[in-house]
Amino acid sequence: MLALRRTVAALPRGRDPAIARQTLTMYWLKKQHRTYSGAAGGRSPSRLAPISAAQARAPRNGVRSQDNLIPCDLAQQSRGKDFVRLVASTTVPSSWGPLPMVAFESHIGDILVVVNGVGDGHCVPIRVHDACLTGEVFGSLKCDCGPQLQMALAIQTKQKLGMVIYMPQEGRGIGLANKIAAYHMQEKHGLDTVDANLALGLPAEMRDYSVLSRVFEDLGVQSTLLMTNNPYKVEKLRAAGVSVKGTLPLVVSPTSQVTSQYLEAKRKRMGHELSEAQTKSHARPPALDGPAAALLETLHTEIRSHESSSSSNSRPFALLSFATSMDGFIAEIKETPDGGREKRPVALSGEASNVLTHHLRGAVDAILVGVGTALTDNPLLNVRQEGAGPSPQPVVLDSQLRLPPDCRLLTAEVPGGRPPTIVLCTCFEGVGAGGGENDASSSALAGKAARAAALRAAGAVVLQCRADGEGRVCLKDAWRVLRESGVRSLMIEGGAEVIMALLLEQQATKLVDRLIITQASAILGSGVSWASRSRPKLLEAHSFPLGQDAILAAKL
Repeated sequence: MLALRRTVAALPRGRDPAIARQTLTMYWLKKQHRTYSGAAGGRSPSRLAPISAAQARAPRNGVRSQDNLIPCDLAQQSRGKDFVRLVASTTVPSSWGPLPMVAFESHIGDILVVVNGVGDGHCVPIRVHDACLTGEVFGSLKCDCGPQLQMALAIQTKQKLGMVIYMPQEGRGIGLANKIAAYHMQEKHGLDTVDANLALGLPAEMRDYSVLSRVFEDLGVQSTLLMTNNPYKVEKLRAAGVSVKGTLPLVVSPTSQVTSQYLEAKRKRMGHELSEAQTKSHARPPALDGPAAALLETLHTEIRSHESSSSSNSRPFALLSFATSMDGFIAEIKETPDGGREKRPVALSGEASNVLTHHLRGAVDAILVGVGTALTDNPLLNVRQEGAGPSPQPVVLDSQLRLPPDCRLLTAEVPGGRPPTIVLCTCFEGVGAGGGENDASSSALAGKAARAAALRAAGAVVLQCRADGEGRVCLKDAWRVLRESGVRSLMIEGGAEVIMALLLEQQATKLVDRLIITQASAILGSGVSWASRSRPKLLEAHSFPLGQDAILAAKL
């Protein structure tokens, strides 16, 4: 800054201020250029040498990016219609986890790309999202932009595939001030979003996607699947030279009449691929009002806070949630015809509690059960409540790999898709022994390896963890493995052995952050108990009625 002040003082007196500013800018950029390129070895820990335009377009780890802003002569930059330049890339910590971002300059303004993964470059899920300050920052109900952006990020970060292209085209290209003027016309004259623009002498559409083919070229994208309901975007991107192989619907259920009217205008006036039913307002389920809604908001806040804490490096945020009868049982035990006894699942939660459970599932990255629950219930572990969010990634604790390859977690298709099921087992690779008394052990390991191969062939991701003193998966190591696999938040639903083990382990190692128990209005008399010998300390415990049930929530 001292050098900058001296430069200002050295400028000739009486010079036109605009010329003086331009001279100062040119001087400072050239000085910075010399500083960058004059570092020892061409680079220093704090500054990187400028790179050429050719280097800026060279691929690096699958994504063409640039390490540093390119110092350049501003007077020589072209701002014509075809101007686009890759500026820099970075990774931003966020509530979604680390988000790799790439910035571009263009003739329409700065473009930001969130790169969640490109795969082989073909049929990459792409959300081309135009800026909407009112909807994304202030929560305006006059559009569905904010929820669509959140939905796209949720899907892509969970699948670790896709890009969000954030375009500086507020109000479909008319700008923020004109957008507010259009809102005024809507309120004063009852116009819809299209007629309000026309009344101001503005077109219904002014967005420009002509630079995106070059952006995709820089990022290694050869063909796309557009996450949109808008045929206009498909048409314009294809006209710009982008290979669009198809679309992925991104439908937001409106929760207010204002949003419903906006979506109806998009459907009728702008040709958006929405059914009439999809534009109708659906009030938020009563179960999510009051304390249940507050609990969900608290959970989201705690997950975001955990991501920014030191604990996030070693384990995911963990929510332990399950339903129990009033007398403390989570499943029934029935006698079999041969005189034996077997566990049987029982539906305990009421309708309102089920709505809450599915919203809890939609708030986390992954959902975990023990193999006993997977064998007894053969569950799907997906989200089945509209508007609750995407289905989490299933995780099964299965020390000896007893999960059958034909179970529903591996064979059933879930609406909206989800990442493949993770199976956590104890180590079996690289644990071999010699002959003699170890033959039985070697045979067991070989059998386990064969079962792992069968599960992988069925689509599962088999991950090995250290064993605890009883030969089961060490929970602390399991949490580490999950975090290293990209799981930032985890919901544990059972069964009884997993619940008891977690509560017992909690005394020595913090593995659970939040506890939510649904106490159903039912008495089983006998069954599978979740009662633990441990006495975990509950913090900020509170309860509230929900339908016919009661919800207990606490921090652990």
